[in-house]
Amino acid sequence: MFKKAQISAQTHLYRSGEPFKTGAVILDLSKVNFQDSPRIPYFEIETNDKETNLIYKMQEDDVVYGLGETLGALNKRGKIYQFYATDDPLHTPDKKALYGSHPFMILDGEKSFGLFIDYPSEIIFDIGFTHKDYIKITIFSKDLDIYLFECDEKLTIIKEYFALTGKPYIPPKWAFGFQQSRWSYFSEEEVRYVANKYRELDIPLDVIYTDIDYMDGYKVFTINRETFPNYEGMVKDLAQKGIKVIPIIDPGVKIEEGYHVYEEGKMNKYFCVDKNREDFVAAVWPGLTHFPDFLNSDVRKWWGRQYKIFTDMGIKGVWNDMNEPSIFYTPTRVQKLFESLEKAKVEENELGQKLSLIQEAIKNIPNNREDYKSFYHKLDDGTLINHDLVHNLYGLKMTEAASEALKTLLPNERPLLLSRSSYPGLHRMASIWMGDNMSWWEHMLVNIRLLQSLNMMGFFYTGADIGGFGGDASPELVIRWMQLGVFNPFYRNHAALNTRPQEPWQFDEESLNIMRDTVRLRYALLPYTYSEYMNSVKESEPFIKPLSFVFDGKKEKDIEDQFMYGNSLMVAPVHEQNKKGRYVYLPDVKWLNWTATKFEERNMTVYKPGDYYIEAELSQIPLFIKENNLLVLTEPMNYVGEKEITELWIVGLVTSQAVYTYYDDDGLTYNFAKGEFGHLKIEILKESNDFKVQVEKEDPKNMIKVNKIHFEIYDESGNVVKKDMII
Repeated sequence: MFKKAQISAQTHLYRSGEPFKTGAVILDLSKVNFQDSPRIPYFEIETNDKETNLIYKMQEDDVVYGLGETLGALNKRGKIYQFYATDDPLHTPDKKALYGSHPFMILDGEKSFGLFIDYPSEIIFDIGFTHKDYIKITIFSKDLDIYLFECDEKLTIIKEYFALTGKPYIPPKWAFGFQQSRWSYFSEEEVRYVANKYRELDIPLDVIYTDIDYMDGYKVFTINRETFPNYEGMVKDLAQKGIKVIPIIDPGVKIEEGYHVYEEGKMNKYFCVDKNREDFVAAVWPGLTHFPDFLNSDVRKWWGRQYKIFTDMGIKGVWNDMNEPSIFYTPTRVQKLFESLEKAKVEENELGQKLSLIQEAIKNIPNNREDYKSFYHKLDDGTLINHDLVHNLYGLKMTEAASEALKTLLPNERPLLLSRSSYPGLHRMASIWMGDNMSWWEHMLVNIRLLQSLNMMGFFYTGADIGGFGGDASPELVIRWMQLGVFNPFYRNHAALNTRPQEPWQFDEESLNIMRDTVRLRYALLPYTYSEYMNSVKESEPFIKPLSFVFDGKKEKDIEDQFMYGNSLMVAPVHEQNKKGRYVYLPDVKWLNWTATKFEERNMTVYKPGDYYIEAELSQIPLFIKENNLLVLTEPMNYVGEKEITELWIVGLVTSQAVYTYYDDDGLTYNFAKGEFGHLKIEILKESNDFKVQVEKEDPKNMIKVNKIHFEIYDESGNVVKKDMII
């Protein structure tokens, strides 16, 4: 059934039938040599006319990692996961699917391997749910590609996966600053007020988002001139304050005569069609809409040109949403509801039973699988393909349209580009956030786990809506989530319509002050964050890693609420209500504990490996610097690029020797790919009761402006030596 091809020394492709070319894989597979293969290592294969099943018997200690944007534990055992992109705003533990499809897993055990299934429709991963010892993967087709990574090292498997699908997206440096959003800021006046309030209160800010209500009747690529009379002037004025404006973009095009996007799309046959080749009709925010056929390259080019309305204003990025695509209803589905209502005209004593049927009918209206099966894409060669067969590609192809267009519209500028729905390959051109979470403490833990899982997929630049999107957040929850957010590469406070406002000033004075210090701490960490992020991309190694990816002990595999942020820093956020501390496990080496409140205060304690209860008042974040590793800080600023970084603070516990390579570039362009970046190699050697410090600068393009370094070096007893160096 399968054909086998060797892709690298550790990666093999097993092909069945004629798979759809998804674009996930960057390698040219047209010239690979296939040989018949009766089996796939590790797996028993079962097939019939409709599906392919891969079955693997797990050992008791096997751990399963990966699967990207899925709910549940970091170790994926004990749950069923469905990969079929879904707009589900209520992320409860029982949910099997979210917005993205990331069918890449790593099995870590006596036998270790990685697996990526390149198939663009529904896949079910039953990982020890139906039977606790078995993995059963069901692909509802016989046309698919399976990539097997045969390697014992988890990080090597990920490197192989990135070699196959591409290196992660690199945003502009300002995208690592703090960001504020709400559904919705309803007017230009309100957006300006929020921006001015941040500056007035000395809280750093780099980005404000405008959600769907900036549009004219929710029509994409339009602006409501009654509420935003001078949107472009607002963009310009806020840019002078160091604040970027990012608009939301949805794929649904309102059916309205005279609306230019609708008229152009209809005239050129750029929309998805139904079985009669008529433009498919569904409803989203604007009402009845058509969906652009993003699987067609001409449509992607046309759609991409629409972004010019924003780039001409000076906008440097976009937020693509609703691109599963989300369907509120279709006329067909509503008609069936009306038929159910008609049948429900019964005597009063039967009403309860009928109401239950009506409620079920209403529940099945949005995002109904039958609606996805009822429309088609026209591919470049003229072939029609049912949407259901390529469903998981819609967000990827919409994002590809934006990415390719922005390369032309913003030549040699890195945009901030977000998508809600995703598929492997999207990670090399943009990134995702974690969707419509809730203001629940439980969703902080979801945030922590998803950071780690999505980094394995290549989505390094990711994060959750700080404070939770849906529901009302307490001051304590927002504070603790803001603290966790310091270590989300994408750091955005976002809340839903009709929920309690979550901007830092919306609570009490104490909460405001804590949040200000927390955001300033994020900016103090910027040199470390950016340097580690760029080095992680270069090395094809996750920026955020589980402890078990760094340390070999058995216990590390059970720790899911601590993670490595870069190579030097372990983060152990407080994520439970009313807690004034937390238990922390410190693996293998000594650790320098900084229970951080603000950049200016650094009271450090040295810990040996083991289990500890770390006190952390509401203003404090438990952080741990790894032995013989270094943390790089600078003075906070109001926005990224407000001033050049001329001073660094280097903090670390050095028991023998520590080496850190600090990286920087212009933060805006792709010139780093041409060698326009600089390095500072910082080396600290322990000598008796002192430390020898050496700094080597490699910076041919003068990218690094640092001229003074302050060293705070701790020995294993917690004694500190402070040194200053002019470079």
